[in-house]
Amino acid sequence: MKSLSLSRRHFLQFSAGAALLGGQLLTARNVLAQNLLTAPVHQLLLLNNEWNTIVNEAGRRTAKVLGLPYSSTNFNLDDATALTQAQSAIAAGQKFILTNSVDGSGNKNIARAVAQSGGALVNFGSNLPWSHPLDAGDGYAQAFVTREDVGFYQAVKYTLGEAVKKSGPELKVLHVTGPKGAFVDNLRSASVYHALSEFPQAKILGSLPGNWSAEDGQKAAAELVARFGKPDVIVAQNDGSLAGVLAALRSLNLKPGSDVLTVGVDGATDILRAVKSGRVTATVFQSPAYHGIQAVVRLFDALNGYKPSVPERFVGFAGLLVTKENVEGVLTRFVDNPNLPFDPHLLSHVISGDKWDPQTPLVPINIEDYYASSGTPKPAGWQPHAAYAASIASGEFEQVTQRYQQAYRLKLDDFAYKGVSV
Repeated sequence: MKSLSLSRRHFLQFSAGAALLGGQLLTARNVLAQNLLTAPVHQLLLLNNEWNTIVNEAGRRTAKVLGLPYSSTNFNLDDATALTQAQSAIAAGQKFILTNSVDGSGNKNIARAVAQSGGALVNFGSNLPWSHPLDAGDGYAQAFVTREDVGFYQAVKYTLGEAVKKSGPELKVLHVTGPKGAFVDNLRSASVYHALSEFPQAKILGSLPGNWSAEDGQKAAAELVARFGKPDVIVAQNDGSLAGVLAALRSLNLKPGSDVLTVGVDGATDILRAVKSGRVTATVFQSPAYHGIQAVVRLFDALNGYKPSVPERFVGFAGLLVTKENVEGVLTRFVDNPNLPFDPHLLSHVISGDKWDPQTPLVPINIEDYYASSGTPKPAGWQPHAAYAASIASGEFEQVTQRYQQAYRLKLDDFAYKGVSV
């Protein structure tokens, strides 16, 4: 990768953004002493909703810690727009890019464009089904995903179990999905059906898209209730649309948490507070701050010569099931805490070395298991990338998985952790 000098302007930015990390003051002096480099990073934002705003702010603060000039644009659920914005950013010298792709359609082109400029891409959104970052070349530094097939399945199963205790096994369920065709939405739908398979008398009466937004979630829930009557459970496939579901129930004089149980995923602040008050039964906390911090740190490591192994190119973690029992701890560490709830210093391989800690149960993704769990058929004649197949055959994949599991020391549910002051 092309070397970049640490300019005086970047040095001063980094000094101003010094942070206490793991008991150590990480400053520009430390960076210079280690011959670490900085360069501009640019985030392609999916939406301007709360979850993405938190991702963006965490990314900005992490960039400040690491001395990286930071900017962002919003592509509003349109991957074609994201590609155009990426091309503009690269032309402006912002060739280290993080994004939350809707369907993965632009990832390969963005990765190739940043590679030609000596940059890198980290995507924490959707990828094309049955693809791997290796398919896009060295520019695609990492795909980072949340394991909906684990976390959301657990949340839906928990909520259905609570509904059975309240109303008996013959449950009527309404389903508010995300944008049609999005892989993440398909994965979440598969998780819902997996959970339902364990409650054979529970039936989904109808589904409509909530499109990750409160407005569409409210419209979908209101229309579904008008068609099918009061349900026992409403499953929403993100917390943005779940906020709309709660509004719809209130407008219909149905009491969330009593008349109707609800469940979501992502861990938006208003939904976490709704869990605390009993209006929402469960959600999955998939820390938006972690997505921003982790992606920026991966770009910093790529800039500074860290060469990830094949298994490290595609990683993910299962979020934290949040119920009334643990929501206070989640709010304390992740919402009401002015500090970064994760340590960028410990997340950086080039800074932390053998003290590296993913701070979530992060592991490499087995792509065959992952894509199969979404119900997406394997394309005819599909074969994994040769380097990925070799990694599986040699045992490297399992070795890296074990190393990541052993490195996970600061736990996601360690609610006493105070975070990093930036």
